[in-house]
Amino acid sequence: MLHGMTEVTASPRQAAALPGEDLLPRGGRVLVIRLSALGDVLFALETVAAIRRDRPDVTIDFLVEDRFVRLLDGHPEIDRVIVYPRTQRLRIPGSLLKLRRTRYDVALDLHGIQKSALHMLFCRARTKVGPGAPASREGAAMSYNLTVPMPDPPPHRAAVGHKLLAAIGLPGTPCAPALGTKAPPPELLEGLPQRRVLLHPGTSSFAAFKRWPSECFAALAQRLEERGVGVVIGFGPGEQDLAAPALEAAPGSRAADGAQLGLTGLAGVMRQCCVVVAADTGPLHLGAAVGARCVALFGPKDHNRYGPRAHGDVRHEIIRHEVPCRPCRRRTCASPQCVLGVSVSQVEQAVLRLLEDAPS
Repeated sequence: MLHGMTEVTASPRQAAALPGEDLLPRGGRVLVIRLSALGDVLFALETVAAIRRDRPDVTIDFLVEDRFVRLLDGHPEIDRVIVYPRTQRLRIPGSLLKLRRTRYDVALDLHGIQKSALHMLFCRARTKVGPGAPASREGAAMSYNLTVPMPDPPPHRAAVGHKLLAAIGLPGTPCAPALGTKAPPPELLEGLPQRRVLLHPGTSSFAAFKRWPSECFAALAQRLEERGVGVVIGFGPGEQDLAAPALEAAPGSRAADGAQLGLTGLAGVMRQCCVVVAADTGPLHLGAAVGARCVALFGPKDHNRYGPRAHGDVRHEIIRHEVPCRPCRRRTCASPQCVLGVSVSQVEQAVLRLLEDAPS
């Protein structure tokens, strides 16, 4: 236990009975912390939306790493974005200084690691709330004065935030996230059929073992184009080689270059597509956040914790190939059969089912 810090652990029943008005007064100020990664920041926007829905009177600040700040530009439900400069190593980050200058009624740590805990320690908040193990690690819970118990295995990443809200007296019911997008250049989609599907073959290099083979994406793109479906191939910086086979296999397809469009621009393209097909990675959740139906290609990770979120009448399809070692926590795999075992026909049929559900 750190000096001067008190850890209060509430049972689920105690958490549900906490008086919300005392913890979050009218006109109060809330800090939401989720530093990274793309999918998890998008999940955290559900928490923001739930606060705004249930307590429109409060001010909401959001702390995020610099590489994801553009995602929150002009966000309609966030009053201030505080940026954690991830590469700033040699001096005190400005994000810590900003937190010292602001008084919060409640701070919510949705990340639960050492870096987020450091910001919790620095922030001037009357109530510092975060998840208990196993949803938090690296001793992060020592920075909270209200630790919310979590089941083992932990719930979906987005559900962690709702449990924290329930612990401070809010309903804690899911809410669709808001996300600002930029309209794509008209020529990008011009002439494509209205039934459009965006295929995103890439993942970060860190998550390369989650990738469905690029030749499978190419075969899928060709099949969909032959069926009269508009095909868009999305890719991020450094992923051109992964996208090239699909662009070549479907001559009428269009390239959505995330490096040029930016995250909000890529989201704008996804908003105008009926279905998004991607691996278990950030672009999958970007598509879900803007209301696209998603075909999620899951390999080693647990879809119950990391799957795309569905709101309203939107539904998604989870495609996975069951193997004895799934789910696993490995960071690399010489032969990820959980991904390689997914067939093109499986994914094609899932896309067609979702296209039938999509508004005409």
